[in-house]
Amino acid sequence: MPSDDAVRPDSGLWKDALDARAVAELGSAIARVYGKFDAKAFAEAVVSDGYLDRELKDRTRTIARHLKTFLPHDFRRACDILIKTAPTVAAFENWALTSYVEQFGLDKFEISVATMRELTSHSTCEFAIRPFMNRYTDRMIPVLHAWAADDDEHVRRLAAEGSRPRGVWTAHITAFREDPAPVIELLEKLKADESLYVRKAVANNLNDISKDHPEVVIETALRWKKDRHHHTDWIIKHACRSLIRAGHPRVFPVFGLAYPARVKVHDLAVKPKRVKIGKDLSFAFTLTSTGAKKQKLAVDYKIHFVKANGTTAPKLFKLSEKTIQPGESIRFESKRSFENRSTRTHRPGRHRLEIVVNGDARGSVDFIVTT
Repeated sequence: MPSDDAVRPDSGLWKDALDARAVAELGSAIARVYGKFDAKAFAEAVVSDGYLDRELKDRTRTIARHLKTFLPHDFRRACDILIKTAPTVAAFENWALTSYVEQFGLDKFEISVATMRELTSHSTCEFAIRPFMNRYTDRMIPVLHAWAADDDEHVRRLAAEGSRPRGVWTAHITAFREDPAPVIELLEKLKADESLYVRKAVANNLNDISKDHPEVVIETALRWKKDRHHHTDWIIKHACRSLIRAGHPRVFPVFGLAYPARVKVHDLAVKPKRVKIGKDLSFAFTLTSTGAKKQKLAVDYKIHFVKANGTTAPKLFKLSEKTIQPGESIRFESKRSFENRSTRTHRPGRHRLEIVVNGDARGSVDFIVTT
């Protein structure tokens, strides 16, 4: 996805980057490339189609549907126009162009693949590519391998992002969820990519695979660890985040963490025991080693938040990584804000704070959130 800073308007909502003004600007940009394009009629058709009542992805799809009406009926000619337009418009307008390929190019494999290769440099084709990955899985694999060697980091990133077995806002790739071997082979080419943009996609792909095939990701991580490359080490750490949160026992030795950790948590306390929404919860505890050897520890905490239906759901937060000696005790102090944000609405009720050491819960305490 494009960065927030590049596309987010003052409202804070991504969809408002694709308002009526953006549609008009897109139409004008296309008209500069293709003189027969009726920019005014196009913009009026999009807005009158209930456009502003829709969410972001539906807005891109709506624009694409109306592009089909106003562009040449010849798909190749239409794609040539979109490719020439792409460098002159903003990221989410480009997403609408990729949606045109997604919706109307599925039966035109070669043209669509070539067009996605060009358009992804100006936004992302991570959504447009998904129907092609499912219908043409075997044909797409060599395409992805070619893209993995491309000079453009956006194209390499599409190879990694477009092959993720689990879709985000889009369809899963059934074949890769069942057998991730072709994906692992592809990611081998990108495991030390110089671009952080690409490495994030590789890590997210592996994290997807870990949810269906944890052992595959663990074995891959152990193999890649032998490379001793700082880029690869970064990918491994982020790729295994779900396995670490889930407390999968085989993942901790990948990072030199003891499992199970031989430690005891005591003197766990929260302050205040009744925290108001908008205020901070402070907590502290002592961790003591009960092992005979030094241990590397990942010390985290979970808060079991009350949901709208009254049940609770845990959220893991990173706290610290420590090496502890036999018999040593370490004191931890931290706090958590209960201010409402766009990503979380806090609700009153009984919550729980849980200390997690190398994936295992080692102590908990309840507290009350009030209005």
